[in-house]
Amino acid sequence: MKIIKYIIAIIILGTISIYWFGENEIASVDRIIPKNISEDLREDNRKLSFNGAHNFRDLGGYKTKDGKTLKWGKLYRSDNLHSLTDEDVSYFSRLEIKSVVDFRSDQEREDEPDRLSPNTEQVFLPIEFRPKEIEEGLVKPEDIMKDLVSGKFDSTNLLKDFNEVLVRNFTNEYKDFFRYLIDNNAEPVLFHCTAGKDRAGFASALILSVLGVPREKVIEDYLLTNQYVKDHVDSEMLEIELKTFFQADTDNLRKINLVEERYIQAAFDTIDSDWGGMERYISEGLNLTEDDILKLQDFYLE
Repeated sequence: MKIIKYIIAIIILGTISIYWFGENEIASVDRIIPKNISEDLREDNRKLSFNGAHNFRDLGGYKTKDGKTLKWGKLYRSDNLHSLTDEDVSYFSRLEIKSVVDFRSDQEREDEPDRLSPNTEQVFLPIEFRPKEIEEGLVKPEDIMKDLVSGKFDSTNLLKDFNEVLVRNFTNEYKDFFRYLIDNNAEPVLFHCTAGKDRAGFASALILSVLGVPREKVIEDYLLTNQYVKDHVDSEMLEIELKTFFQADTDNLRKINLVEERYIQAAFDTIDSDWGGMERYISEGLNLTEDDILKLQDFYLE
């Protein structure tokens, strides 16, 4: 039975490969920039058309509690930029992004450096997560990926734990992030990590919260990852199944390649328990004054 599955999968993968590589890449000049199109079309084009990035999006268009709107073309979030094609880099230049904030660890950046347009400023705020199972000696660092693939290391709560750690261990990095935004004078900025959903996802949740976007919309933005990366994750899971002759626990892997509401809710719950709520976390944890918040609102709202 597995041999039949293997043959079918090869045929499917071959078909996908022909589709992917058989068509010409869309030229940079033909790709949509949300801020340059009709307002009623922007939401459907929130995700930008990059070949080498799968979770690159504009944060514009979200409504705040007091009826204002986030400006388009000012705040972008993304996944890894290492695999951008030449046309992708040209498209990136058209977005007029002046700086990129990279939340990846030093090792991640060394292994897969960003491909950016010339003169783009890079800001490094490294965040590295070590699962508690490693700290407790239950999993060896060198075995973690193998154990995730096999299912020996259950990933069910891995990203829930990560979101708690982001609040407890890396508030200073996010404080520095906001200080950079304040000093950036409203120039278009992109922030990203590897998958564009955890470290960048928490950053996005904080920005939207500081600007006054309702919590339900903050969560909606967080969950858009699942819609945007579905095809990419499906192809990755198929490739892993082929490489392991269908021995991989892809259900276990999907949990860490996608997001669930309970992951970001874990961050919010930790903020509530450790800081007494988002308002205090913003003022004391992120060290944002009322003048800072007004400045950010002036930068990014209309």
